[in-house]
Amino acid sequence: MTLINTVKAFLAGNKNETPEGLCPNCWGRQEYQGDFFDAVKREGIDTQNITEKRGWIQAYADQHLSGIKLTQSKPHNTCASCGLKYVDAK
Repeated sequence: MTLINTVKAFLAGNKNETPEGLCPNCWGRQEYQGDFFDAVKREGIDTQNITEKRGWIQAYADQHLSGIKLTQSKPHNTCASCGLKYVDAK
């Protein structure tokens, strides 16, 4: 799943969980969830119709979230930012 699709799925789903493919440790520690929603609110983005702001979301994700994306490898997924490893549950 691409980073933009991960963020879109997060916006459409349970906003209390870490988006799939991103480091749960960094997501919580850096409080990206709150920062992201503050930015969404400032930009006036309707989370029910986010396709019209796809470019803005892609740029935000590339700038702020790409560093906490988990590197896929068997049997662990590793965060490049904090170095923690997570077992792939799939």
